[in-house]
Amino acid sequence: MKYDFRFVKYQGCGNDFIIKDELDGPRTPDRDRSALARKLCDRHFKVGADGVIFLERAKGVDGSMRLFEPAGNEADMCGNGIRCIASYLTGKLGKSEIDVLTRDGVKHIVRRGDSYTVEMGLIRTKRKDLRGYISDNGKASDSMMDIEIRAGRRALQGSLVNSGEPHFVSKTNNLASLDVKDIGDTVNGNHKRFPKGVNLNFAQVIGPHRISIRTYERGVYDETLACGTGATASAAVALMLGWVEPGQVEVKVRGGTLEIKVDKDSRAFMTGPAEAEFEGALKVIV
Repeated sequence: MKYDFRFVKYQGCGNDFIIKDELDGPRTPDRDRSALARKLCDRHFKVGADGVIFLERAKGVDGSMRLFEPAGNEADMCGNGIRCIASYLTGKLGKSEIDVLTRDGVKHIVRRGDSYTVEMGLIRTKRKDLRGYISDNGKASDSMMDIEIRAGRRALQGSLVNSGEPHFVSKTNNLASLDVKDIGDTVNGNHKRFPKGVNLNFAQVIGPHRISIRTYERGVYDETLACGTGATASAAVALMLGWVEPGQVEVKVRGGTLEIKVDKDSRAFMTGPAEAEFEGALKVIV
């Protein structure tokens, strides 16, 4: 199939996305969306991105986002990606508040200047909340806040939570020394335990309300400059385990800073920037 592919390019804290607006036009078939993502995300031969987001209509909301990652898989949710969609869609619709449908449900986003606050939903910590992501045996009610993951000879202790995506969060005292890609590749090579892959986050406490993280993303299969669901998961774990003091958590990622709040009901809110970079068009054969 040959496509005249028109797009806009956005980034949130360095996590970059190709956005294809299909609100008013024909919808690209999912099989071609996967193929397009594999091609277009290549940083050497095409546009380059951490994913391609297809924006389409859905009942009762302002739009639905479908994110296809460089490996061709579809993600459940993306914190930086949804802020990019919010930046694009609030501008297009002339609204300061919108609702966007994701595979993890409807997310409400509020725009204040150049900043976007996303209601991320509940931080889920039970085995039942991670069904399909990890194959370990156990009760549905088991907490996943203290589990071990092996990366070769390295044993990683941490928490596995669902913040819209499955995220393993491990505390470290030396963030800079970690070979995040190597660890992530090794862990994600264990398809038996993690049949759909898993995101890995390494968090270092740098203040009473501040952490610094590095994230390896499944689907991208590399370390990224930022991950919104990863920042949300990491801040939530830091609060739950008492690594930081109660209140808003500032999360320093490689591409910038995000602010995370978690209320008493474990509902998380993420605030951060999103910017348009350029628009373009190209012919693609898939």
